[in-house]
Amino acid sequence: MKVFRPLLVTVLFFISMPLAAAAADHPLDALNAAEIASAVEVLRAAEKADDDTLFVAITLDEPDKQQVLAWKPGDPMARRARVVMRRDRSTIQAIVDLGAPSLVSSGEVAGVQPAIATPELFAGMAAAIGDPRMQEGLAKRGITDLEQLFCAPRTVGNFGQAAEMTRRLSKLDCFDIRGILTDVFAKPIEGLFATVDLDTGEVIEVTDLGVVPIPPGDSELDPESIGAQREVEPVLFSSPRGSNVAIDGSWVSWQKWSFHLRWDVRAGLIVSMVGYEDDGERRSILYQGSLAEIFVPYQDPTEGWYFRNYMDEGDYGLGTMGAALEPGADCPESAVFVSPIMANAEGGSAQLPNRVCVYERTAGDPIWRHYDLATEVTSSRPGLELVVRNIASVGNYDYAFDWVFDQGGNLTFRGGATGIDSVKGVRALSLADETAQEDTAWGPLVAPGRAGINHDHFFSVRLDLDVDGTANTFVRDRMVAERLPTHSPRRSVWRVQQEVAKTDTEARFRLDFQRPSLWRVLNPDETNALGYPTSYAIKTAGNALPLVDEDDPPLSRALFATYHLWVTPYAAEERYAAGEFPNQSTPGQGLPAWTANGRGIEDQDIVLWYTLGFHHVPSAEDWPVYNLGWHSVTLRPYNFFDHNPALDVPPAKTGGAAR
Repeated sequence: MKVFRPLLVTVLFFISMPLAAAAADHPLDALNAAEIASAVEVLRAAEKADDDTLFVAITLDEPDKQQVLAWKPGDPMARRARVVMRRDRSTIQAIVDLGAPSLVSSGEVAGVQPAIATPELFAGMAAAIGDPRMQEGLAKRGITDLEQLFCAPRTVGNFGQAAEMTRRLSKLDCFDIRGILTDVFAKPIEGLFATVDLDTGEVIEVTDLGVVPIPPGDSELDPESIGAQREVEPVLFSSPRGSNVAIDGSWVSWQKWSFHLRWDVRAGLIVSMVGYEDDGERRSILYQGSLAEIFVPYQDPTEGWYFRNYMDEGDYGLGTMGAALEPGADCPESAVFVSPIMANAEGGSAQLPNRVCVYERTAGDPIWRHYDLATEVTSSRPGLELVVRNIASVGNYDYAFDWVFDQGGNLTFRGGATGIDSVKGVRALSLADETAQEDTAWGPLVAPGRAGINHDHFFSVRLDLDVDGTANTFVRDRMVAERLPTHSPRRSVWRVQQEVAKTDTEARFRLDFQRPSLWRVLNPDETNALGYPTSYAIKTAGNALPLVDEDDPPLSRALFATYHLWVTPYAAEERYAAGEFPNQSTPGQGLPAWTANGRGIEDQDIVLWYTLGFHHVPSAEDWPVYNLGWHSVTLRPYNFFDHNPALDVPPAKTGGAAR
């Protein structure tokens, strides 16, 4: 769900910022302002768009992958825009050739709802607040000043109801924001919400489940509310001899890594063309990495909460909800900040300040070390990492996303959650109160009058690996215990049994800590000096799976979350784990549908989809703000190199006795 004050700032910023119009330098560069304007002009001239059209997304239509891989600076570039529009209660998808310029295709996509556009959020809020039935319900709760009110427009999912099949819906509940500056979610007005048709602005229904007292206090994010602020001296990142990072347009180079960055309305940050220089040769590892969906279902089945299951990327857009990063807090002050161009719902565009930061860091750890007992020689090398970060503020939650590159050839994706717990207004002020047991049935008290509802977060990460080229194979190295003959002092050991995944239908995997496996993508045609096929392995950390039944309506639309790993053959149109249009979607779209027919994946161009999941049971420490918690997956070299690629990391240049 979304907050309106930051969105208002974003809309005004779109209008006031000067537009950049730099020409594209690479086929995967994001659309610039001139290209966005050209796409809209073509659509208007062809009478496919008018003044009432909402441009939900105007983004790069990626060129053919093989053309991109073959492209060299100076070669011509095909530039096309993919446009998703909402017009006359219909969803229209169009492709515009920006070179001609001309319309390539345009047509209605029947029975789907695109992401909610920014103007619809404001319109839904205005409709809800302006409805007499809502005003009556608010008055019952002592709220008559409608200027001191914030209402959150929420997507509704799909529970098989008739209106969900034919109308563009949002449900809005409200919050008392009198005197509040930093947390509009602190004081929920529980049990009162409006259902709005966003196409027409009609309030279809107002539901009043009865008055629940508005929680006391304001829970402002200010240390004065809990006592004196602690004294902390600043700890700074510094590069006294200069940075090791080079950024040229959309290209980033650091140590032996190089890659392309692009900002996208839906996915937010996309990294592409990731390669590593090895003995003077640039070797490919990852063609493209991006977030493919976020699924957040709440575990309260009551009338005011059952529908709260969000596809944060497909419902709202991580690029649209991208936050300006604060130097010295969100990223070090020494970071390089990137301000991309992005289209807006009116068909215009703007430069968005500080949406991405790029910086190198050390955690004070060695990347490797060894003390030789015989010679008493210590060899130790300081470890550095490169971090590429963006943050999406999706309503009460702030999601941080990192791509982390290290000197050992490892690439890690991290997804982190912070922000505000979504709380339900309840009567109980403590567990000693009479209603406490009932009030905490679906989540514990986190503050007086507020229950933090139990919920899940599932991030799907799309990893189009090209390990030394596009022809790759997925293998599972199973670690299998076996009983030994009696002539050995040992009774049992384990060994590795390799299994090759032949089709995408069989290549759906769950982590099993009792029967572990090593998951790898290898190139059967390339070997290292020892003769092993070059490969990259998937190094996992903690994870989770959904606990509810797969026929439960929220999960039935997000079945990607039921496996930790999927492997599919590359297909340009398969970009999002829950399908192209997850808002109010019907069950089974995306990965479950694509992998139903046993497509071959051996010695093919393949894509991995990794799910990071965690269950969130709130606690008092999560209120009034939830500390940032990270969840990650790492691509690590496995026989990709001939030896440790960090062997050439130089010793520390400051003090110490490094040799």
